Amino acid sequence: MHADGIEGIGLVAGFLGAFAYLPQALKIIRDRDASGVSALTYVMVLAAASLWFSYGLLRAAPSIILWNAVAATMAGVVLVLKFRQSKV
Repeated sequence: MHADGIEGIGLVAGFLGAFAYLPQALKIIRDRDASGVSALTYVMVLAAASLWFSYGLLRAAPSIILWNAVAATMAGVVLVLKFRQSKV
């Protein structure tokens, strides 16, 4: 991976964007309540992150690949928690 200044910006931006979903996941786990979470929003985030991941693979862009894989995972976790809480 070539970590020049521009790629560094991408890595920092991707980190912040990908982990922006962590507080929501932690809140759902802590409160055991996902009623205020929009499943549609997280389905859209998951779809977008998956498409950006694919784009990153095609462009061989490490920061896009890495952080969109993380973002897709985080969105998936929130969706699993949402659906799991809805069935309780």
